[in-house]
Amino acid sequence: MTQKRKRNNGDSSTADSSSDAFPAAEKLLDFSKRTSLIVLSDSDDEPVVVAAAVGETRLSVPEPRLPSARQTRSPVLEQGVFGTPSSSFPAGNSNKRSRVSEKEASARVAAYRLQRSFSQPERKAKQRDSTDTIGAVLVQQVPETESIANVPLGNVDEPLPATASTNSALHKQATKLTRATSAKAATEADVLGSERQSYLQIFDRILHTVLREEAHLFSDQERQILSAFSDLDRHSRYLFTRVYMRKREWLRVSSLNYGEREVVEQSCKYLGAKKQDIEPFFLTEAEINDCEKALTLLLTPELRTLAKSKGIKQLSGRPKETLCSMIMKSTKQRTIVSFFKENKESTTQRVEELINEVVKITGPMICLNATAAELFERLHMVFFRSAVHINDDNTMRSAVLATIGQIRFPKYTIVRSSDIFVSAEHVIQYKALVEVSAAMAVLAASPVKQIDDHKQGWELYLTHRESWIKHIEYLRNNSTGDESGGTERSAIEYWKSHFTPGWALSRIVVRGAKFAATLKQYKSEEEILLSLLSQKVYQLHKRGEWYERLTLLYTTHLRPKRAKGNGEAQEQVLLLLKLGRETCIRAIQDSNVNSISLHAIFKQLRAIEGKLELEERFQYKHPRVSLEWRNAPERTVYGVRIKDRTRRGPSLWDGDDQVPCSVEELALWRYRSLGYHGLHSENAMATTLFSLLFWDIIFYPIPGVLDTEYQSRPLDMMSDAFYVSRKALIEQRLEQILAGEFLGAIESNYEAEFGAECVGVSWDITADNLLTVAQYMGGKGLEAICRVLAKEYRLKSSGFPDLCLWNKNTKKVMFVEVKSPKDKLSDMQRDWIDILLKNGIEVELCLVREGGKNGPAE
Repeated sequence: MTQKRKRNNGDSSTADSSSDAFPAAEKLLDFSKRTSLIVLSDSDDEPVVVAAAVGETRLSVPEPRLPSARQTRSPVLEQGVFGTPSSSFPAGNSNKRSRVSEKEASARVAAYRLQRSFSQPERKAKQRDSTDTIGAVLVQQVPETESIANVPLGNVDEPLPATASTNSALHKQATKLTRATSAKAATEADVLGSERQSYLQIFDRILHTVLREEAHLFSDQERQILSAFSDLDRHSRYLFTRVYMRKREWLRVSSLNYGEREVVEQSCKYLGAKKQDIEPFFLTEAEINDCEKALTLLLTPELRTLAKSKGIKQLSGRPKETLCSMIMKSTKQRTIVSFFKENKESTTQRVEELINEVVKITGPMICLNATAAELFERLHMVFFRSAVHINDDNTMRSAVLATIGQIRFPKYTIVRSSDIFVSAEHVIQYKALVEVSAAMAVLAASPVKQIDDHKQGWELYLTHRESWIKHIEYLRNNSTGDESGGTERSAIEYWKSHFTPGWALSRIVVRGAKFAATLKQYKSEEEILLSLLSQKVYQLHKRGEWYERLTLLYTTHLRPKRAKGNGEAQEQVLLLLKLGRETCIRAIQDSNVNSISLHAIFKQLRAIEGKLELEERFQYKHPRVSLEWRNAPERTVYGVRIKDRTRRGPSLWDGDDQVPCSVEELALWRYRSLGYHGLHSENAMATTLFSLLFWDIIFYPIPGVLDTEYQSRPLDMMSDAFYVSRKALIEQRLEQILAGEFLGAIESNYEAEFGAECVGVSWDITADNLLTVAQYMGGKGLEAICRVLAKEYRLKSSGFPDLCLWNKNTKKVMFVEVKSPKDKLSDMQRDWIDILLKNGIEVELCLVREGGKNGPAE
């Protein structure tokens, strides 16, 4: 840490805080001053938020989800059925748009949730016995059978069991720390407001859970820091959590509206004080040694005032950066008087005085200590199993929203695994490599013209190139022959490999290949791709992309220029074509290559064999591939396009209700005239049906995938391990669907889980619409869609047709992909169309063209 400097702050004082009361947590709740918040809970059910106003008692339930802006202005009703003004509706259609129906819907949802919350007599008894503070929740007893991640603070009564990865002394230290944290939670629960306490409650739970189960991932010194943090008073810990969730920058103490001014100032002093051998959690203004950085902490009016005091003129209209530059230049210049003084004033002294002047203006300042920030980032990474920086991740925010009742996660059994991360050294390496990979991702997003950014990304890869080569050699020497996830055991091990330094290193290498392509270093790119394909441990879902790119290198980019008439060059072209053909054959035989890449690679293979002039009997054939996708029948509709050159994004069209609409919404109007009802649902219809049908399987308690109570999906949902590790359960459910047993599951899960945050589920689609679509689709079509999503959810959760339509007269469902002029089908969309047609589901390609409602313009 930098050496603190002594300075005279004069008689400067901090500005008054904007409010004496704690503000609402991220302004998510807007309770009046007359309202207090009570949270009642038991071990079996979600907390019930009760807002008790003075002189009355009322229940506050989350408002029901209303249709999005796109849906409310489209010709689709809130229930998802086509709708127009009442005069245009067919007879007997009760789905009319009105304010009354929305209010009634809200009342029904609120009553439904309220009934579920208070329907059981035992819950009512527990609520009567509960106290009116969050503290009652924190000190609540939990059954011994409940997962440790669900244990509220204040219930650490049993010693930690000994495990292979930890020793008894470590467990005793962790137990002592968590007990101390629990005692503080019980005695200080009423100090903070309920909304604000949610942040600290989650922070303490993270600390408590990780230290109980994965304390071996932190050194003795780091555990001492965490212990010192738990010993802080509740206000100081809360202030740290809020500053931690902000950007890593200097903050004025006077701007911290996290409590009363005196309390905040005192907490800053505690957090900025060094205790024994433990560094402070906050840096104070005494650590500011960068003059240019100090100037950026001032507001523009403050900079102008400071510049005037130094005799700088012509300040009007100058931006902040210019003012800082002018002040720095003035500070470093020596005046004639100071030049002839016997004791000449050094530049360092003048810079020091300028920093003091800045601090007098700002008042006390704090900044998160980098050491403490890095430690708590690792703590959160271990808890959430996420390596994303806290400022770029929604996990902590989602946890806060769930705690204060704004969102609800599904109920499931938490089976937290303590062996996801192997050791403390691996955690540190993994986090460092992930941060490098994230920096490369930012550089890769730069336009190609900003070539320096891409060169910088390439240099980052070169820094880790030797480590990757050594790691590939290690994998080759220690291969077990079953890394590809073909069995349940290997699938679990494959999933755990996501949290190893090797996996993070592989992400750096993959991005290095993209930088090599941008910089046209094709030989280096070939070397990288060959190294990636030589292993079957990391990122198996990308192997198809690597084969495609490697084949393109052989057939195009590595091909010598002007080979015609040059015998040696022609031989090299022939050799490269043969290498390309061998690469395609390897790809087709690789079981990890997905169907989309397989189709593209097969086309590459046929093109290469054509150039090699191979006879048909010598051409490679394989049962996995088919050259052509099925084509959907086309339908052309017309509409008036709204032309606005100043607008960017999707095209706008004039809807039948004279309101601008998207091309998909225009197609909905046209299909309504043909007797169809439907939705512009895109992927939501397929993923919602899948999640409702496989709800219990998605949240099946497999160790290491449901590690916290704040998950909308298992951690392995987007990996190849999801299907393999649940294969028996998934196949059994698919057989039930094929036999026609699916309507009951959709209806019961929709009713029981309505509003819960679950992957792929759109609660805007009503249960009636889901049941109608599933019934008309039939078991065969529904089973085919669910099988594809179960095996390749990450890949196939996109590309589904835009419109889901059904005809009540014919009792048939049809999916429609809508394309505006100059828009083409992607390979993913063509693959989904082929899957649907192959399983007897009607699909159309709707081409929207400019013209009148009934035909093209004359």
